[in-house]
Amino acid sequence: MKSLRLLVTFLLICCCAAHAASAQGEIALSIYVHEGNLNGTMLSDVQITGQDADGNSLASTTNTDGIAVIKGIPGTWKLDFEKSNYQPIELSYDAQQTEEVAAYLEKTVSSQPIALNVYVYDGSLNGTELSGVQITGRDAAGSEISVITDADGAAVISGTPGSWELSFAKAGYESVINLSFEATESEEVGAYLEKAA
Repeated sequence: MKSLRLLVTFLLICCCAAHAASAQGEIALSIYVHEGNLNGTMLSDVQITGQDADGNSLASTTNTDGIAVIKGIPGTWKLDFEKSNYQPIELSYDAQQTEEVAAYLEKTVSSQPIALNVYVYDGSLNGTELSGVQITGRDAAGSEISVITDADGAAVISGTPGSWELSFAKAGYESVINLSFEATESEEVGAYLEKAA
């Protein structure tokens, strides 16, 4: 009988200790969400959902500083990140301790053609407009680009959004070859050429 009481007492102590350990074992991840890459601007209103190591549901939204804090049981966490006009991502974290982590979202790229108004200047972006600049290259779909700036140093380029490669050339100026450019929406962009030595 005495041993039975000791066993019951031991079990009660173990249960209480296990409950306390699980409550104290919770950790917190401060998640910093950026735009485009880990050096990009911070993104607010990103919905983060997922599960901690015990399968408990996790949910939070980044604040105006692009930060969300999520608490859960240590281990492998699976998290989904979503924001309107951005590509959703799913990440796994080896969450073993309270710490700061980072993620980034990339803008959704439309398949609709976009138009870039390119302005080319002499010497710097504050220089005079350069007419007759030959702009060649390829859009994100690999379609060829070939335009010449007008009297205002401007040219309109249409193509598929994504990574474009452009080259700028004009007699008497140093050429700019294979300039990589992320063209994700219709906009105005500037470039300049320096006179050849």
